[in-house]
Amino acid sequence: MSKKNRQKNKGRKKLKRKQKLFTPFFVIFLIIVIAAILIVNLFRHDYYKISQVYIKGNKILSNDQILSKLNNPMGTNIILYDEKESIENLKKEKIIKSAKIEKELPDKIIVRVKEEYPYMIARYKKDSYVIANTGKVLDKTVNEENNNLLKIKGIKNKPEIGKNFTDKKNLIKFIDSIQKLKYAKDIKEIDLENYNEIGIIINDIQINFGDLKNYNYKLKLLDSVLKDIENKKIKAYSISLNKGKNPVVEVEEKSLDEKDENN
Repeated sequence: MSKKNRQKNKGRKKLKRKQKLFTPFFVIFLIIVIAAILIVNLFRHDYYKISQVYIKGNKILSNDQILSKLNNPMGTNIILYDEKESIENLKKEKIIKSAKIEKELPDKIIVRVKEEYPYMIARYKKDSYVIANTGKVLDKTVNEENNNLLKIKGIKNKPEIGKNFTDKKNLIKFIDSIQKLKYAKDIKEIDLENYNEIGIIINDIQINFGDLKNYNYKLKLLDSVLKDIENKKIKAYSISLNKGKNPVVEVEEKSLDEKDENN
């Protein structure tokens, strides 16, 4: 064999040896190692540690009370955080009807709760019933003069404990929506004697609400009117939302005179 041919063969052998260093097995192993390093860093990096917790839907339980049920999420890796266990802990509270936890990478969780608590009191014939904010009948009561609960008048059927006080879904939705009003805490009474002429009393103002058509729009309108009355320091005794597109507000003349004097 000539010298030239021997040199060519040596070159081919070296090339083959170099190619063997990067076999498919070696490449797969290298990928696994790199992936493992990335995963470890992902779990240890501060970027993915929970630093923000938002709680929504709670009106009775405080944020601190809910946080205590979340297994101390602050500083925990958001990927490793067990939201299912926290949801189970939240549901152990009798007042919490449902709970949901959403993760938002890299460091935020949102806790949404739906509470169920005594909100209304209704009389049917000689009996009075405590009704939850969800519309569910909670119990029968003898303490009808509980001033902390909103009074419901004119319910049509005998309430059954454990069931909604009405089978009308739009009425249940109306009760839910009315709680979102800015002035919800000032509602004293809702009259359901006539579903076409629903009456509400807020801050001693008689609200002639009318029927439940476009009730969300009418509630927003009512909120706006009540805010205007408060800002202008006018004493109104009735607001009608059932007399056309625009609300009709009846006020005490004395309050208008006082307003003019102040101006």
